[in-house]
Amino acid sequence: MIKMKNKKAFEIGFNLIFGIVVGAVIIFFAIYATTKLIKTGEEIQSTELGKELGIILNPIETAFETGKSDKIKFPEETRLFNDCKLSGTFGAQEISTASKSLNGEWQKPSFPSSFRNKYLFSSSVLEGKTYFIFSKPFEMPFKVASLIYIWDQNQAYCFIDAPREIESDVEDLNLNNIFTENCTKESKKVCFSTSGCDIDVSLDLGRIKGSLKRKNQERVYFEDSALLYAAIFSSPEIYECQLRRLMKRTSELSSLYYSKTIFLSQKRCNSNLEADLSVFSNKTFSFNNSLQLRDINLYAEEIRRKNDGLSCKLF
Repeated sequence: MIKMKNKKAFEIGFNLIFGIVVGAVIIFFAIYATTKLIKTGEEIQSTELGKELGIILNPIETAFETGKSDKIKFPEETRLFNDCKLSGTFGAQEISTASKSLNGEWQKPSFPSSFRNKYLFSSSVLEGKTYFIFSKPFEMPFKVASLIYIWDQNQAYCFIDAPREIESDVEDLNLNNIFTENCTKESKKVCFSTSGCDIDVSLDLGRIKGSLKRKNQERVYFEDSALLYAAIFSSPEIYECQLRRLMKRTSELSSLYYSKTIFLSQKRCNSNLEADLSVFSNKTFSFNNSLQLRDINLYAEEIRRKNDGLSCKLF
C-alpha cells in the first residue's frame, strides 16, 4: 500500500512537471513566433518607407533654374541610408531606412529601394524625425538631372564669407539649419575664404567653381553651384559616385543630341555640332573622378556657346 501511494504521487508529480515543461515550450514558441512576426512586419514597413521616400522626393525634383526646397517629417525617429551604385547604364540610387524596435533598439536597414533617375547627396547615414531637402538643376551644357540635397534636423551648417549667389540661395529657398550669420556653436563650419574649418572651399577667382576639402578626407572638385552643394552635403565617396552616374547620363544624352543634329541637318538646319557631341559623349563616358570636371566643362561650355548661336537650337 505504501508503494502504491508513492507510485501515484510520482505519477502526479511527473504529469505536473510534464505539463509545465510543455506549457513553457508552447509559450516560448508563441513568443518567438510573435517576435519574428513583429520583426518581419517592421522590416516590411521600413522597406516600404524607403520606396515611399523615393516617391515623396519626386515633387522636389525641379525644372526651375533657381531650385526648390521642402522638408519631410516621419512619425518617429528614422534612420536614412544613402548608397550609390555604378552598375548598369546609369548606375542606381539606393535608399533604405530603419526605425526603432519595441525595445528601443535600432533595427537593421531595410532592403534598399533602387532608383535609376535620382541623385541624392547627403551623409551615408542620417537620423531624425525631420529632414530638410532642396534641389538644383544640373546642366552640362543641357539639363542632365535635378540634384537633391538632404540633411537631418540634427545637422546645421554655417557658411562663412559665402559668395552672394550662395547667400541668395539660402535666403530665397529658406534653407533650414543653414546660416550665413549668427551661427550656432554646433554648426558645421564651411569657409569660403579662409581655411581651418570643418569644410574649406577654394573658389577660382571668386567664381562658383574650384575645390572642396574636408578634414582628413580627399579633396573633390566642382564646376557650378549645383555641384558645390553636392560636395558640401555628401561624403567624398558618395559625391564621386553620383558624379560618375551623372556623367553616364550626360554621355547618353550627348548621343541623343548627336542623333538629333544629324536629323536636323537633313532638314537643312545644320548645327555642325556632330564632332563636338561625339567627343563630349566619349569624354563623359570615360569619366573617372571630379578632377576631370574642368576639362569636361570646357567642352560643355563650347557646345553651349555654339548652340546659343544656332537659329534652330538643339537644347
